[in-house]
Amino acid sequence: MNTDYPLDDKTQELIDRLNSEIESKENELDSKDARIKSLEQENAVLKGIIKNNNKKIYGNSSEKIDSDQLSIFNEAEASGDLKTEEPAIEEITYTRKKSSKKTKDESFEGLETVVIEHKLDDTACPKCNDDMHVIGKKSTKKLKFVPAKLYIEEHVVYSYACRECEKNDIAATIVSAKAPKSFIPKSMATNELLSHILYLKYSHAMPLNRQESYFKMLGANLSRQTLSNWVLKCAEAFDDIYRHMKIELLSRDYIHADETTVMVINEKGKECKSKKYMWLYKTGTSNKPVIIYDYQSTRSSTCAVNFLKGYCGYLQTDGYKGYGKVENVKWISCLAHIRRKFHNIIDGLDKEALKISRAYIGFEYCEQLYHIEKELKEHELKKDYYDIRHNVRLEKSKQVLEDFISYVDIELPNAMKRSALEKALKYAKDELPKLRYFLEDGRIEIDNNSSERSIKSFVIGRKNWLFMNSRSGAKASARIYSILETAKANGLKIDKYLEYLMDKISNLDENKKQYSTFKEMMPWSKHLPKDLYIQIPEQES
Repeated sequence: MNTDYPLDDKTQELIDRLNSEIESKENELDSKDARIKSLEQENAVLKGIIKNNNKKIYGNSSEKIDSDQLSIFNEAEASGDLKTEEPAIEEITYTRKKSSKKTKDESFEGLETVVIEHKLDDTACPKCNDDMHVIGKKSTKKLKFVPAKLYIEEHVVYSYACRECEKNDIAATIVSAKAPKSFIPKSMATNELLSHILYLKYSHAMPLNRQESYFKMLGANLSRQTLSNWVLKCAEAFDDIYRHMKIELLSRDYIHADETTVMVINEKGKECKSKKYMWLYKTGTSNKPVIIYDYQSTRSSTCAVNFLKGYCGYLQTDGYKGYGKVENVKWISCLAHIRRKFHNIIDGLDKEALKISRAYIGFEYCEQLYHIEKELKEHELKKDYYDIRHNVRLEKSKQVLEDFISYVDIELPNAMKRSALEKALKYAKDELPKLRYFLEDGRIEIDNNSSERSIKSFVIGRKNWLFMNSRSGAKASARIYSILETAKANGLKIDKYLEYLMDKISNLDENKKQYSTFKEMMPWSKHLPKDLYIQIPEQES
């Protein structure tokens, strides 16, 4: 207050009190503003959590983004073409495209064809009674199904002795005819039946209680307990195959790994409430693929450390830190998991919201890297594909990755605390430096999707049988899943390959069970019969 007159004490006291109240109110407003901002941030975090949870429960699992959303920042550059002429009167034409689908004959070319001819029993002409001759024919192909059939196969083995030796008081020579050996000694189950049971359970996710009903309809009362015993004994007999597959896996220099939960009851005689895990390890390239399942009661890092003991090479996984304890490996991260964090934030946003979303920038970097990988697929069939991919990545992907890392370093300090964006940026900061390894070798994939696809068979099966009855059952399933999935990855007919393995192992002497012997039986072996393949590999055709 400006005045030339001195203020009395009461007036000055009033002014001081008013100034103090104003300052107090301003401080109170600042405090409330800070509180409101804090609540808004907390509200945004909670909304993000609810949105993500609702998406997991009710939403589409696809991570594809609407093309309109992706074109916000580069719509003109992506769609424009200055060489295109201005539009004139619209002219609509229709061109019939040749279908890329297989014809009926090509779709069933692997099936046996049985020709059934339909001819007249009486070729006499109904008018003049003279003999008629063939003037033409037409052919129609139909797909025939022969239902499964069970029958008893009784083997009668005859023994022979020499009567001449008996006459001369010489110890009689007794020789018996040979009967086929069973994979499970002293069992009534043939190798064909055992392979079919395993095929239904592990490839088609048919639990044994359903198989019990299935075989009952075919005329055989096979209890679930009997079927379970056969499965466990088969898994035990496959132990050597499983062990040699693991040896082969660890001899490679590039491995993918993943893990998923599984419920096991009656663990140590009690109902198990804690999570158990099925771990998966597979070779990184498509050449002679090996896929190994390993059941463990925990997700401890020691599981991966113990399984991969002695391995030296690249290891590609998701962001689970337990894999970081594995020694002598180059730990590669997965771009798909990084992308998913940003995708969950921008999913469902409209165009205006996307323009101001800082998460969209991170998502765009992921899309740029994937776009380069998609373009490289055009060279996939070339012999020097991995060299081409390595060179293009150094030329294009390296700079995008470095820009992505810089973006994360800049954005992270300014991100809202405990928000979805902060979590995505922290995850990217940990994982992106490990992604640099994919620039070293053209064989390295940019993500860990390969292992996720391989473990999908187990996940689908889990939805059918829900849980495993025991630890031994879980370990048995790991062995059999490993053999089946490796066989499938190598292009084999799974049931026929199982039958082949059983026949070969049944006739092996104990002293001949060596690595060199089992090596010829492995799913990637060049010594396998050609009729085991769905399609004979080019190098063997």
